[in-house]
Amino acid sequence: MGDVFLYLLGAGASCQVLPLASQFKERLPLFAKDLKSAGPQGARLPSDDPVWGANRDNLLRAIEWLAEESSHHFSVDTFAKKLFFLGDHQNLQKLKAALSAYLVIEQSRNHVDQRYDAFFASVLKPGEYRANIKTLTSSLRVSLPEHLRIFTWNYDTQLEKAYYGFCREEDNVIEDITFSESIYRINGHCGTITPGHIGDSFRAVWNTANKPAWEEGIKLYNESLSTVSEISFAWEDRTNTILKNKGLIRLTGISDLVVIGYSFPYFNREIDRLIFEKIDPDLRRVYLQYPTGVHTSIKERLKNLIPTYDKLEIIQISSTNNDLFFIPDNF
Repeated sequence: MGDVFLYLLGAGASCQVLPLASQFKERLPLFAKDLKSAGPQGARLPSDDPVWGANRDNLLRAIEWLAEESSHHFSVDTFAKKLFFLGDHQNLQKLKAALSAYLVIEQSRNHVDQRYDAFFASVLKPGEYRANIKTLTSSLRVSLPEHLRIFTWNYDTQLEKAYYGFCREEDNVIEDITFSESIYRINGHCGTITPGHIGDSFRAVWNTANKPAWEEGIKLYNESLSTVSEISFAWEDRTNTILKNKGLIRLTGISDLVVIGYSFPYFNREIDRLIFEKIDPDLRRVYLQYPTGVHTSIKERLKNLIPTYDKLEIIQISSTNNDLFFIPDNF
């Protein structure tokens, strides 16, 4: 087997579009203001309007609640973990539902983070031409390289949104990205309420031309309150059963690790150790893409996570939040 590359993504990988974990406290109040003024204007709506009546008000109150609580914690994740430890499952579900709806709407209001777009443009493989009966056009079928793996801590759908731009086929996005054996979302993802089912809210992020998905997000929030959210923080699985069964099996033969936008916080140390225990036997090179001055602290954390750290080639890649995702020469 040749070189196999694992891209490990954190919140910084989507920061052109979405806030970092510590920035939700600033962004959520602004979002709540926009939500309050969204929808039909100039007409009085009945309170039972299926979207813009009580359901919109429910989401608005939830966003305002999450904004207020986030202002008292370092991040939304910190608040979520506190609710988990307290056994407050009702408010934890409320948090996930509000967070999922927010991410769906916020992503739909913006272009995709251009770094995902540029990354796919560089690495996707062209396949056979396929015909589109609806548009009477043809295009190349694209696919991910066989030697690429992606692990992401993010619950956004930037990967789907970027990929859709290269195929314009919903089914291909779901098959090649959402349910891909090469991609694993450590914390789950936003936009769905039934495992394995892709609905309108999930699709609205990437198949609309920057049309705000207010209605889909509002419906998603109200439906999510009574279901199991697809956002599932890794620390909720105390035995790491899901990661071991669905995630770690994808890490065989990893030779090169590229880390983008992830700081290896103490918060996630148990999961990070599991990942490195799996890839350590074959790992040879680690690429760390961070702003100048950050690499030293990251390398110190890695020393405590990787048993064979001293035998690895650690390559520092200095960048800003606007630089493209690094692609090694031997990719």
